[in-house]
Order: sequence, then C-alpha cells, then structure tokens
Amino acid sequence: MDNFSKIEKALPAKEVNGSPSRPTEVPARSDSLDRIDKADLPDTQRSGFSSDASQRPDPVDSASTARPRRKTGTSGAGDPTGGWAELHCHSNYSFQEGASEAWDLLLTAKQLGIYALAITDHDNVSGVMEFAQAAKELGIKPIIGIELTLARGLGEPAETEHDPAERPHITLLAETAAGYRNISLLTTRAHIDAEERNDPHLDPALLAEHADGVICLSGCRRGEISSLVAAGDIDSARNAASRCINVFGRDNFFFELQQNLVMGDTARNRGMAALGRDLGVGIVGTNNVHYHIRDRHRLNDALVAIKHSKSLEASHRERRPNDQFFLKSPAEMNALFSEHPEAVANTVKIADRCQFDITSDAIYDFPSYDFLPPGYTESSYLREICEKAAVRRYGSLTPEVTERLDREFALLEKHQLVGFLLQYYDIIRIAREVQEDLGLVEPGLPIEENPPGRGRGSSVSLLIGYLTGLSHIDPLQFGLRLDRFLPETTNGEKLAPPDIDLDFPREIRTELILRIHERWGYERAVLTGMISTYRIRGAVRDLGKALGIAEDDLGRLNKRLDDHSSIPGLAREMAELPEFRDRVDAPVWQMLNELAGQLNHFPKYLAQHPGGMILSARPLSETVPLQRSAIDGRYICQWDKNAADDAGFVKIDFLALGALSQLSEALELIRKQTEERVDISRIDFEDPAVYTDIHNADTIGVFQIESAAQMQTVTRLRPRNLTEMAWEVGAVRPGVGVNDGVTLLIRRHMGREPDWQYDHPLEKKALERTYGVPLYQDQLAELAMYVAGMSAVDGDQMRRAFTRRNSERHVAHWKEKFMAGALAKGVPPDAAEKVFGKFHGMYQFPEAHAFAFGVTAYQMQWLKHYYPLEFFIGLFNNQPIGFYNLETLKEDAVRHGVKVLGPDVNLSDAKAVIEDGALRMGLTHVAKLRDATAEPILEARAGAGAGDKKFTSLADFMTRTGTQQEVLDYLSAAGALDSFDELAVVRERVGAYAGAGADSALDSAPLADRRHLRWESGLRYRPRGKKKDGTRQLAFEMPVEQDMVALPEESEWDRMIGEYSATGVHPKGHLMMQVRPHLPPSVIRSDEVRNHANGDRISVAGLVIRRQKPNGKTVFITLEDEFGHSPLIIWPAVYQRFKLDIKEPLLLATGTISRREGTMNIVVETIKPIPESIPEFHSKDWG
Repeated sequence: MDNFSKIEKALPAKEVNGSPSRPTEVPARSDSLDRIDKADLPDTQRSGFSSDASQRPDPVDSASTARPRRKTGTSGAGDPTGGWAELHCHSNYSFQEGASEAWDLLLTAKQLGIYALAITDHDNVSGVMEFAQAAKELGIKPIIGIELTLARGLGEPAETEHDPAERPHITLLAETAAGYRNISLLTTRAHIDAEERNDPHLDPALLAEHADGVICLSGCRRGEISSLVAAGDIDSARNAASRCINVFGRDNFFFELQQNLVMGDTARNRGMAALGRDLGVGIVGTNNVHYHIRDRHRLNDALVAIKHSKSLEASHRERRPNDQFFLKSPAEMNALFSEHPEAVANTVKIADRCQFDITSDAIYDFPSYDFLPPGYTESSYLREICEKAAVRRYGSLTPEVTERLDREFALLEKHQLVGFLLQYYDIIRIAREVQEDLGLVEPGLPIEENPPGRGRGSSVSLLIGYLTGLSHIDPLQFGLRLDRFLPETTNGEKLAPPDIDLDFPREIRTELILRIHERWGYERAVLTGMISTYRIRGAVRDLGKALGIAEDDLGRLNKRLDDHSSIPGLAREMAELPEFRDRVDAPVWQMLNELAGQLNHFPKYLAQHPGGMILSARPLSETVPLQRSAIDGRYICQWDKNAADDAGFVKIDFLALGALSQLSEALELIRKQTEERVDISRIDFEDPAVYTDIHNADTIGVFQIESAAQMQTVTRLRPRNLTEMAWEVGAVRPGVGVNDGVTLLIRRHMGREPDWQYDHPLEKKALERTYGVPLYQDQLAELAMYVAGMSAVDGDQMRRAFTRRNSERHVAHWKEKFMAGALAKGVPPDAAEKVFGKFHGMYQFPEAHAFAFGVTAYQMQWLKHYYPLEFFIGLFNNQPIGFYNLETLKEDAVRHGVKVLGPDVNLSDAKAVIEDGALRMGLTHVAKLRDATAEPILEARAGAGAGDKKFTSLADFMTRTGTQQEVLDYLSAAGALDSFDELAVVRERVGAYAGAGADSALDSAPLADRRHLRWESGLRYRPRGKKKDGTRQLAFEMPVEQDMVALPEESEWDRMIGEYSATGVHPKGHLMMQVRPHLPPSVIRSDEVRNHANGDRISVAGLVIRRQKPNGKTVFITLEDEFGHSPLIIWPAVYQRFKLDIKEPLLLATGTISRREGTMNIVVETIKPIPESIPEFHSKDWG
C-alpha cells in the first residue's frame, strides 16, 4: 500500500467550513481494487505534488465573496484560480449514490475556485432547481445535465441485452433551452419505456431525435467507449465514437477522461486521447464527483451498500474503488491531467457554451382550454356558466354578484387565467361523473348542489369557484377577500400561479386521477413528485444493516426511539437507553451515529405527492422528466412541490379527505333509513344545540375540532356562528401561537381585555376583524400593505420569505423594505419593529380556507348531534381518520347511545352496518382481513339460489370459505365465530342478537368458549391450494371430536385482550374496568377531575391515546379510562426523568391541577407504567 500512502499525502482531505472531517474506520476494500501502480499515475503524481495549504483557497464567506474571475483568453492549464469547471457531479439526488447536498457541493466549489459546476445525477433531474438557485446565490455558474443509463451501446446491435449493473452510461449537458427539453424528453423515455418502473434505461436509437442543444460526454468508466478502450477494443470504440459524432455532431461530442487514481485510469485516458486526435474529437476531464470532501466517501460507500441491500463488507465490487471521487481544486485537476492540458481547458469552454438558465428561461406554459363550444371565447363561456348558476343560487343576477364577477373576470383576464379556471371546471364535471357512477348523488343535480369535492385554501374566496362547484363556501356571505388568491398587481409585477386545492372523498379521488390522465394524457396532466427523506428510524435501519449490526439490535433500538427525534440527537437518545448506553462508544455504533448525522434529511427516493397534479398546454415531458408512479395508471414528474412552484407550474391538489368520505356515507345511510335526502348545505348553521355540544368539547370524531388543543380552545372561544367557527379552526395553528395570538383573541372576544389597542392605527384595516390578532395568512400580507405601503404581491412574497430555507438571507432584504415603507408613512421605528415582529415562518390558514374547514366542522358536529348512529358508522368505516383509535371512538359512540356489536361471520358485512339500531362492526375491522380476504366469506355466505346460507358450524365455515389459520385465530379472538360454539345456543335464547333489552341477560349468560373454537379450528385446518382452473381444492374432512380436550376456562381479561388484539375494540366495556380494581384507592376517575380546584394534587390512570410534543419541549399526553379523558402536561425536566416510562401503553400519573384561562390540565410530577400485559395500542403520537 506504499503507493496509496503517497497519493494520500499528495491529496489530503479537504477541510470545509461546517463539514465533518473526523476519521472513522471502514471495512477494508479488497486488494485487487485498492492496488494502484506507479505506472498508472500521471508524471506529476509519481513524483508527488505539493499539498501545501498555500495552493488551496482560504475558507470564504459565501454571503460576501463574489464569483472567482476566470482569466480570458487562456486555456485554463496552469490557471489554478479559474481554469476548471467540473462537468460530472452527483448530488444526493443520485439516490443512494451521491453523498453530498447541492449546497455543500457548491460552497466547496466556490472555496476551491471552481468556475462552473454541472449537476449530472443518475437518470433524474429532481435536484436541478434547488441546485441552480443555490449556485446563483453563491456565484457559481450552474450547468444542468444528467448521467443516463442506456439499454446498450450506440455501437452494439439492437438485440443486445445487458444486465442492469452492466448497462453503459452517457453524460448529457444542456447547452440551450432546447437541449434541456431534449434531456427531459430522453429521461422520460428512459423511465416510461422500461419494463420495470425502478430500472430506467434508454434505447440509444432515440438520441438522434433529441440531440439538438445537447453536449454529450462519452461517460464514466461504465461508458461504452471508456469500457472498450480499457478492454483494448479500439476498433469497436472507434465505431461507437463515430455513431456518437453522427448523432450529436463533432463539436458537441467529447471523450470524457477521468483520473481518480484508480488502476487503469492513466492507460485508458491515453488511449481515449489518442482516439480523439485520430477522429478529431475533443477531450474533456471530469472527476465523477460523488461527494464534496474526501471524508464523505464513507457515507458514499454506505449508501451504495444500502442501494444493493448488502453490508459494506459484502459490497466491494459495487462501491467506488477508492476515496478520490470528491471535488478537487483547479491546481489539483491540472496536475492530474498534466498529460492532457486541453482536457482541462475544454471544461471551461464547454461551461461557457452552456447558457441555459432553468431559473429564468421559459420552460412552461399555462394550460389553455381546448374544449370550447363553437362561438365562445374562454371568458364568455365561463361567464355564462357562472351567471346561470348565480340565478339558481340567488334567484337572480344581483348587482352584488355582477360587481364581484366583473372584478374577478378582470383579474383572471389580466393574468390569462380564464382557461385555467375552465380546466378546473372540467375536473369538477369529471368528478361529478365519478360521483354519479358510484351512486353518491342523483343524476342531473346541478353541480353547485352537493358538489363532488370541496375547495380549500385561498381559492375559496372566489365567487366563480362557488358557482362552478369548486367550493362550498359563498364568499359574498362571509365577505371573503380576493387579495390572497388574486392580488392586484402594479408596475408589471409578476403574479405567481394560483394554487387551488380540492378535497374529495377517497373513493372519488382514486377514480378521478385515472380519468384525468385518460382525458388529458399523462404528458399534459401528471402528479407532482415527493421526495421521501431519511428520518431517524430509517437511517438507523439502513445504515445499521450496511455496517453489519445485528437486525435484532436495530429493531430494539428503533422501537425505543421517538419517531419525532432528530437524527443529530441519536447518540444522546442511545445514551439514555439502559440497554444501549454502553454501546455508544463502540466503534461500529460511533460510525452509525456519525454517518446518520451526515445522512440527516437526505433524499431516499422519489415518491408520489398525495394529490398534487400539474396541467400544461404543451407536453410536460419537455419541461421535467416523467415516470410511472408506484400506483398503476398514475404518472409523476421528477420535481417536488417546491421545484414545481419555482418553475411556475399550475398545480392542483387532489386531496383525499376522510371526513368527506365519512360525510358522504353518513348522508347515504340517512337517506336509506329515512327515504329523505338531507341537504347538508342548507341545515341551520346557528343551531344552539349543536353549538352547545361544541362548547362542551363533545367533538371526538369531528373534523378539525377534535384534537386536545381544539377541545381546550372551543370551551374558551365558544363559537356561535360560522365566522367564529373559522376563528376556531384557524386559531390552533403554530403561526397564531407565535405571538400568544390564541389567548389574546379569546380574551378580547370574551370581553376580558376591553381596552386593548393596536401597535399602530394603520393596523386596524388588516386586523380589526380579529381583535388585532393576525389570525390568517392574508392578514400578514395586509399588514405589509397598510402599514408599509407595499403592494399585495410584495406583501405576500415577504410573508413567504419567512418560510423559505435559509430564510434569514431573504428576511433581511424584506425587513429593510418594510421598515423604509413604514417610516415613509409616518410609523415610528419602535412601532414598525413591533408590527414587523408579527411576521414569522410558521403555518397559518388563509382566511377562506378557515371558513371552508369551519363549515365542514359544523356540518360534522350537526350530524353527530342529530344522527349519531350514521355518524359513527361513517367514522368506523373510513379509518384511519382523525386523532383517535377505534376504542376511543367506540367509547364515545356508547356515550351517545350507540350500541357497538363486534364482528360476526354470519351477520357482518365487509364494513360496519346498521343492525337493529346498533352498529355492527365489519369483517374488515378484524386484523389481517381486508376487502379481498373478506370477499370469499361474504360470497360463500350469499351462496347460490334460495334459502338460508348462513354458516352452521365451524366446520361448515372452514369448508366453504377456505380461510387461513391466522385469520381464523383473529376471527375467533374477535368473537366473530362465537355462534359456532355450543354455548351460543344459550346466547340466542336470551336475545343476544335481538339488539334491544338483552344487555342484562347477556351479562349473566354463558359465553362462547373461544379457546375451544381455536383448538377445534387448529384440528380441522388443512391448507388448500387452488387448482389450475381456479377452483379451490376440496378438503378431506376428518373427525376431530376424539381430539378435543378440556381446556382451562378463558378469563374475562383474556377475552378482552383477544378482542383488543383482533379489532382494537372491546365492545362490552373498557380496559380500565378490568384494571381499576388493582389500582391504589387514591387514583380518581377522569370524570371526577373536573371537581378539583386549581393546585389540588391528584392521581389518575388510563390508556395512552395521544402523545404530543408541539414545541419540541413540553409533552402533552391524554389518558383514557372508562369514564373519559385526563389531559396531562409534562414539563421538559420531568419528561427527561420519565421519557422511557411514558412510552408504555398504560400509565398512572400524579400531579397538580392547573386551571388557566378556562382550560384544565394535570401538571405531572411523577408517572409510572401500570404493569399489565396488553397488546400494543397505536396511540396518535407526536402529531
């Protein structure tokens, strides 16, 4: 290894501000890969070149240093400060390949004096927008490129096939906007045409169609030409190069030389340079960069091992041969390519040619409307639709409606958005077709009545949206402003594309996305991508496996880690766990912690956004590459929401809202029960009975107002109309709490602070409607307008600046502008500072959005009050939804007079149904049963022909359904097989299934012996496969009576635990009914807590149904017993003492009552687990 030591001395690890450089041990690479001969090194390397720090640029301040100047008219050779552009660089968006973020790469490039940097991630451009923006900020020229995988080489026959790991690569750079479009199109084809979704590769025959504006480099060591030259097959290399010249042109194709001190690099580079001279093709040097500093090679190795599902020890062949794939200075690259100075000079020449700027060049067109009826313009068609709907809604076209429509159309026409709104109208019409096809609405009903979806966000303020079915909120009724959605623009201001979000019931949304793809085609309507990033448990799992740590240890650690914990805190978390604190200093665990810190928030893969869809006038594949989603029939683009916004895309969010599915199902149940249709849009929105329920915090299961924080707020705010309902849903948001806004709003609204004043009178116009509190996003922009004289667009941009990454750089600019404007309007400096202090980066609702959600919340509360049975069936059938598990919902249902019956294979449907006035749980509420596994049971029970097809015995059930043993065990534990036990006859006689008046009899009736049933099912079970014709193989039934044994009687506790394990619900009661007799007598019931005064010391116990840590410090826990809920507050110091204990499902807490501003909590002093063995309950943690 002497040669390698010399190289390390010549190329020491770089020190970059803020970058980790502590050495760690890694498994040794195989000698065959590590061995580097002196003959393979450039002449300067053999003798070694100085590693004096004077050859390296001093660390620089990125915020104050200008881009390094390049000397004009020089070749670049011998110019250490400006003679190198790195044209082959991978960021961490080369998923599980690149080991550095774009910012680190660019900052290091700036420190090293690199003139330009090209991003060439593997088969995707997910990171190019972020890269280009950061490069411009740092003064580095950004070049957009890609490293594409080819199905075969250009010189190979069409029938040639390679294993995925052996397919050749090619490097493409965008010289012009046309070149970028062609790169995007080629990348799309690589993904769409591939047989496997995760194995993109391009047919090289397509390159000729899309070569305009593209500069092609021959590729890395896996490039076709590089591989052929390295193998000594010069004739084939010449043939492949000739084909590349024919495709791209001689001036746009270059041989790519790489010198990473890997055995064979020097000989290959000499061979390629000679071939280039022979063919008249230029050469260019690259470093195939995969990380910004040398030390990151360890993370790169780990990522490659993760990608191939191997350990570091087993992944030698897949990993890079050494640690030399980092950014190097111009001086170093000149030394490495001293034999080929033109390869260095050409990097700068190519960089100068690449003038495409993705941050400013026009790459996207707003969607136009292509389905106009003859004789109409976009405006006249949409206006006619709105006016007809207005007559239906208001009885006539009133002056107020006409004035609002005039104003909205003027803004839409000004910004060329009329076609955009017509696209939305078409989407709503398609959604209505889906709604009718699913039987959720009567055919022919006007679209604005019972619309298939509901708008959210600032678009709800649009009257056009209300009249076309985009929204269920009348903006005239509530005086909603347009400024947030369509602000007035002045002096040529550019309006960012509006964002309209639509909520749909889940069943409508799924079909709607497919129909939109069909109508527009996947190239004009595509879903937004979403970058899945590493969090603490994923980092531990993946890195631990790569490091060879035992899976059992990784599983135990992940089980004890809080999902909300940050990766940088992993070592601290381990040190606090008794079983891991002794391992923190072990080398392999040290490495895990170090690598996890570097991996924090790294991209893992590209996923599908929950519902964001982009529409375009031209094929989107010209703007951003497209690929298939993991869900069949869907297509996604390679940009996430932020990149799509930066590109100016028109994005529609199709969101699946479980509450709307619940609402739709409950209304349909009411219609079937009463034969009348409830028009939920015309109920009494000022019903005192409904508001009384809200004031009493009887809101479990109610959309938006069921969380513990909302329950604490509704009892204080006490809303009495829809405006105050909007306050309620808008108040419990992080941005409102920044300046103690919730408390101020409530105190002023309730008259407890009658003499409150504005910080300056100019605030009044913006804040008067919410008692001086900036409750909504809109009001922050309005403050900028009225206090500082800024435009609506600037005001909203300033608000957004606080939410951006590295916001301090943006905020400083806007603060200067705000203060200057405020002072110009006569606002004193201290008052201006106070007003500016109300801006923040925390989330708040737009005002229209709050009204939309407030109305839905009231409608759900109305249903719960007047139709509790239908409300809870809808709630049970649309899980997961809201804040609570099924047991909590069952307890609340019982408190509202709804009897809950467990699942039964002879009585249940797939979902919950109404049975004699009770809620009968469905088969799919049983663990391991889904629609697909429940269907055979229902089909067998339905049978063919007339007569009773109910199952008569366990043997009959097993024979007719072929149910698997695991499912049988869960059905038995859930009580779904109780009717098959001989004791069930007694239950029927006392009216167990009559549904009314049988409770007392049931309590004393013998119970089905579920142990007996499980034993019998085990004896009878015979695995059965399917025959070739699809029919199920018949079982040969054997008698089992002789094998039955007398089993110990099943206790009530065991039966309850079995039900919890199988369904999460104990229909006869609550877990705490069994636990309470064993608790100390000092433990009080949850319904007794309210009787205690402030400061009283009490003890409570219960099942944990919620854990939250909203500010990262204080912990909130809700305990549930058989009588209700107990809210706990745990201060940080107490949390540190008991953080392991509070992860247990059953807790006993002691503390003092705290009553403040109408709220009541128990401030915990001590807490301990209740040592009962129960199933793992999935509380709603850390939401």
